[in-house]
Amino acid sequence: MSFSQRQGQLPLQKESDPIDIRNVLHRDGSVISAVSPEDLANPDKLYYNLGCKTAVGMPFKDLATSDSILLQQSPAMDATKERTALRRLQEVGVGVLCAAEELAARPIPNAIAVYDLKQMPGKDAKLPEGAIRYAVTVRGDESDEELAKLKSAEAVMLLLRVPDEVSRVHASRRVFNYLKENNIDTPVIHHIVFGADKSRDTVVLLTGSEVGCSLVDGNGDGVLMQAPLPLDFLRLSSFGLLQGCRMRNTKTEYVSCPSCGRTLFDLQTVTDQISKATGHLPGVTIAVMGCIVNGPGEMADADFGYVGGAPGKIDLYVGKELVRKAIPSEKACDELIELIKENGRWVEPSTNEEAVAA
Repeated sequence: MSFSQRQGQLPLQKESDPIDIRNVLHRDGSVISAVSPEDLANPDKLYYNLGCKTAVGMPFKDLATSDSILLQQSPAMDATKERTALRRLQEVGVGVLCAAEELAARPIPNAIAVYDLKQMPGKDAKLPEGAIRYAVTVRGDESDEELAKLKSAEAVMLLLRVPDEVSRVHASRRVFNYLKENNIDTPVIHHIVFGADKSRDTVVLLTGSEVGCSLVDGNGDGVLMQAPLPLDFLRLSSFGLLQGCRMRNTKTEYVSCPSCGRTLFDLQTVTDQISKATGHLPGVTIAVMGCIVNGPGEMADADFGYVGGAPGKIDLYVGKELVRKAIPSEKACDELIELIKENGRWVEPSTNEEAVAA
């Protein structure tokens, strides 16, 4: 039995496009961040929370920068600071989405207008002033007749926002089955919204269970988590979800045993120490194992292994090969870093050139 992930057609560049539209989505899975008027009012902090590098006040895309943003409200026409921030984000490839009715009232150049399916424009319909593409919000409980409008849609993406009273899992399956049966290759972003009554842990767990199950089945091109929580937390959680679903790697992967009576060091403390020192190495997998009994077997797919060999002693592996034995535990993390460097997998952690005020 073969398995393949559904691949949505990424936006295509037109000769008349004033900006590069191709970067508003990512081929390995996209992260879209919902931006409030309060977020937009502080551009430097916004750039930081979106994962941008900055230099002389200008944002630049980094490895885990949001691919696009969804504005909850279009800024006033005389909001120079906010509109300059949007323009600068667009110039480095960050897409700007906003509801069509908001754009009709307060246009944003080169924006992507968002319509509900019932209001989706026809082929020759005019978009709001300044908009160069459109996206469509789908609920998943529409009739087949309503979904049929997607056959002729020229949307750059679908935002799948399932109502609270409808099962997201079943609604998502229905939408993807319909798209497959009708050969519709528009990218689909899972848009999940939470109220203030949901904690951080609840937001992460519900997103993982309700959206992650679709992504691991190959259904979906990205995620948009919207909640009254810190913007950078939602962005990093979104990238973590994509990596957990084996879509887009933006950080180091860790494998760890659950710990037992044989564990020869404080597993949680050591894992935290290693992750802080090596968390900036996307594509690298590090295993942290408490003892020699099951460690080598459980870490078979890891690039590097950190294994308790004896009380106070650590063994280091490259793949399945033991390369350094009986290293004192207080030196083992530094030795692991040296081992990663020797094997050509180390890069220095990047930092913003400018500090961003909290």
